[in-house]
Amino acid sequence: MATLLATTAAGHRTRVTQVTDSRTTMDSLTRWKATHEDLGYIFQKNTLLTRTAVARLRMRRAHTLFEWVKGHTGHPGNEAADRLAAAGADKPADDTVCLTLPPAYSLSGAKLQAMTQKAAYHAIRARKDRLPQPRPRTVANLDRITSGLLAAYGTRLHDETIWLSFRARHVSRPISQFLWMATHDAYMIGSHWFRPNMPADLRARALCARCGECESMTHLLFECDAHGQEIIWRLLEQLWTHTGARWAGVSWGTTFGAACAVFATPEGGRRTAIEHLWCILCTEALYLVWKLRCERVIRNDGGDFTEDEVTNRFYATLESRLSLDRRTAALYATGRKALRPQEVERIWLPVIDRSSDLPPRWVVNCGVLVGIKRGR
Repeated sequence: MATLLATTAAGHRTRVTQVTDSRTTMDSLTRWKATHEDLGYIFQKNTLLTRTAVARLRMRRAHTLFEWVKGHTGHPGNEAADRLAAAGADKPADDTVCLTLPPAYSLSGAKLQAMTQKAAYHAIRARKDRLPQPRPRTVANLDRITSGLLAAYGTRLHDETIWLSFRARHVSRPISQFLWMATHDAYMIGSHWFRPNMPADLRARALCARCGECESMTHLLFECDAHGQEIIWRLLEQLWTHTGARWAGVSWGTTFGAACAVFATPEGGRRTAIEHLWCILCTEALYLVWKLRCERVIRNDGGDFTEDEVTNRFYATLESRLSLDRRTAALYATGRKALRPQEVERIWLPVIDRSSDLPPRWVVNCGVLVGIKRGR
């Protein structure tokens, strides 16, 4: 925005040098300009603002130069720009800026020779996302997650952050899909069986066989009397006591927003390993509650699990996840979601039984057997 205003305010025949600490802004208007125009600005954020700035630069009759300076180093112009930006952010109403593109300088669409399947798919999805169908249940579930996180950890997050957290590196792919589906209320449970075109003999499936009330994701995950959810959450609480971290309870916010949990040190720092451990344990337990419910209703014809069966499934699930993390770390893979042996050790050590007796390289040594602590 500052670049656009400076370009517009200066005379068309005045040589202008713009000093900026933003390489993104500078490169978008110079180095990457041709690429963005060839692709129709498909991957560019602030598309209209960037296109308008490029058009205004082309309308000038004198040279425009860009000079990069490192930010926050005491540069007088940079410090003044930061103060003006802060003042602008505090304005009660936005300023009106003309973003109209002159027809002679308006480039629309993308070149076929530059188009790729990835770019075309991205453009199609962006166009469809601009016309979303209203989903009140999704909005309500997102509100449950954000309000739960605020109550548990004092953090207020945007909906976009919640959606991105479902794909965090410590959330497995099946669980990520479950979180997305459940937040959208896309599973065939509860009131979905009351749809007008649903046969009358199937509408009884909307009711919980154990409690007799209309089933919902909130009910089956946190309220149902059937053996499953209550035992699993109790076992998770007992296991969590070994970490010494605060137990915030289970809710939409702490479970579906597990990847956004915040555990701080007394000095105010972040306990990253504990946050990752909570994300793993909580999402695995949440998904297990859902799987046991589906097995009970579909496979067992409503038959309940015993407490020992639920307990064994809980610890088997966590030990399987620990084994998976160990095998992944042993590959020494690279990439954004790769796990390092030291990281796996820091995350899992508080809940591993007899952790003080483990050898130094137990994470990558498949001959070392480890288990999860049981009981308080």
